[in-house]
Amino acid sequence: MTENLFLQDQAVSFHRPYPASLTALHEKQPEQGIFYRQDGTPFLKLWMKNACDVKIVIGQDTYILLEVERNLWEVTLPLEPGFYYAALYVDSVEIASPYLPIGYGHSRPCNYLEIGPVMEACRLKDVLHGSIRHEYFYSEVTGQTESCLVYAPPGYDRDQLRLPVLYLQHGFGENEGSWVWQGRIGWMMDNFLSEKKVMPMLIVMADGMMSEDGDPEKKINPSLFTKFLTQDLMPYVEARYRVLTGRENCAVAGLSMGSMQAAMAAFSYPEKFAWIGLFSGFLRNYIGVEEIADSHLMQAFADVEAFNQNTRLLFRAMGREDSFFSWFMQEDQLCEDYGFKQVRRVYEGGHDWNVWRKCAAEFLPMLFRTQEIR
Repeated sequence: MTENLFLQDQAVSFHRPYPASLTALHEKQPEQGIFYRQDGTPFLKLWMKNACDVKIVIGQDTYILLEVERNLWEVTLPLEPGFYYAALYVDSVEIASPYLPIGYGHSRPCNYLEIGPVMEACRLKDVLHGSIRHEYFYSEVTGQTESCLVYAPPGYDRDQLRLPVLYLQHGFGENEGSWVWQGRIGWMMDNFLSEKKVMPMLIVMADGMMSEDGDPEKKINPSLFTKFLTQDLMPYVEARYRVLTGRENCAVAGLSMGSMQAAMAAFSYPEKFAWIGLFSGFLRNYIGVEEIADSHLMQAFADVEAFNQNTRLLFRAMGREDSFFSWFMQEDQLCEDYGFKQVRRVYEGGHDWNVWRKCAAEFLPMLFRTQEIR
């Protein structure tokens, strides 16, 4: 099923790779990767020379590949359409297959699967496309060079307009590229802009896996991101790009760990952010602390009326099958008890990119609008 190049695009290539046998380094091999039977069922086919045991782990499930021909292994994958991280094991050794897409997750480069058909909002369509720009800059907070990716909409360089900014964060074990490759945020924005569903904006994505400078154990401290965002990243973006400044033109959002970072930044600096998105997300910080941390919420707790008046959007969403759903429900009660005005969504799915794409697809059209959002 190659009805859309979305299923072939990855961090290291756009079109499907040519057979390795075309190069001098490889002997002739059959075509490999994800294929589809006539009824649309996906199956995986890999050439593993002299292997004795091949399996692929997807989420909580392990699929055993069978050797259908000499060195050629196959397995049917009863998967619904969407994105799946995958770990391939050959004779009990985990490897990354060059014939499956490669991204960054679980704190390392890894394989993943894209099973079609593609979510409509993410499809690569014949529309005007924006650009993804890679920036490097020195951070006073981390004491080293950091990088970020910036989505700029079509015509940004030509029109000379100033635009609002969304700072968008990934989850634990991922990095600044995750929303581009796993989330497909660029194509989603291109499609929505062509349909006039969203306001033009810049989207800035940075690496949130931060630890204290000099910490030999590199313990992740999500709270560092608030300092990094406000002291390093935002000033850099505002100096390098044409942006509209002021809280009404600034949003912060994230998924999982990134949602905690977004909440800590937005609630700690209400004068900087009027739009907040928490995907599979949390108001409180649950990472790197012995007890649940909510000190950043105290100002809002003390004056909920001011928070509701000044916050244009508090968007909270999670998948119904998410293992953290009980935490989400607890924070539902917190919002009700304090009277926070919010937009709340529950999707079918778990703690994965299929839900986070849905979150983004609903959140983006709400941003930087003048009318009340429900």
